[in-house]
Amino acid sequence: MTDNVPARPATMDEIEALARGYAKARDALEDTADEIKDLQRKAVASRMRGLRNRIAEAAAARDALQAAIEARPDLFVRPRTVAIDGVKFGYRKQAGALELGDEAKAIERLRKLFPAREAATVNVKESLDKKALRKMPAADLARIGVTIGDPGDAVVIEVAPSDVDKLIGFLSDGLQIQEFREAA
Repeated sequence: MTDNVPARPATMDEIEALARGYAKARDALEDTADEIKDLQRKAVASRMRGLRNRIAEAAAARDALQAAIEARPDLFVRPRTVAIDGVKFGYRKQAGALELGDEAKAIERLRKLFPAREAATVNVKESLDKKALRKMPAADLARIGVTIGDPGDAVVIEVAPSDVDKLIGFLSDGLQIQEFREAA
């Protein structure tokens, strides 16, 4: 039954020896982690010029695409967006500004027509919660006297998030830290 129980150290010297062994193991672990960090820094530094060039090329290509879309909005009537090679581009309706008109009357109508939504949409100071109102259908907003102003169009260019984006974010964070250290 005592097979699973570790042997008890007989003396304080034995416990101190175990503590020293643990300290050496932690030091070795830290040395290995530092070596890995050094290798990472060297790998990033050796490829930094190429990475910066690729980031600049991608930014220029995105700017050219945006300029072309803005120059020809007539090509994006139906469909408003197009997806090619994982890039979605075109136009998307923006949320637009809520125009409340007579806020007191809108609150009164909201309480009458939608009593269950009052707590989520009416602030304590008797003003409407615009974030909550944005979630309501336009027909319901019209019933309480709230209109949606001209939402306008905005160019949209989206790419599905990838490991490259994560890498660039990681490296740019590292660059900022490295540049900060170099400046200090």
